[in-house]
Amino acid sequence: MSEFVNKHVKKGSNVLDRIEEFLFPGEIEIEGTGYNRGLLDRRMEKYLDKHFDEYIDEFNLVREIDLHTYEERLENCAKDVEELSEFQKDVEDEINSFKIRLNKIEKEL
Repeated sequence: MSEFVNKHVKKGSNVLDRIEEFLFPGEIEIEGTGYNRGLLDRRMEKYLDKHFDEYIDEFNLVREIDLHTYEERLENCAKDVEELSEFQKDVEDEINSFKIRLNKIEKEL
């Protein structure tokens, strides 16, 4: 058929067109990379499979297991800060107690 005849035929009206669209929907753009990959193009995945650790190190990415470790550290730090705050309050109370006792002693002298 000529290209002029195909202009008037709506794309997707043919069963083969629908199958083609399902299997090969075109290119998928990965946001922010400028990389358009076809649905069946697995080069990026193969590269990442081979160089995943290097990729993570180069771009300073964080893995899920690292997040769990960081969350535990954060919880421990929060507990330590809370204990320090309580200790500080106790020390301030003792200092106030000493000041009161010192004032009583000075008045007696």
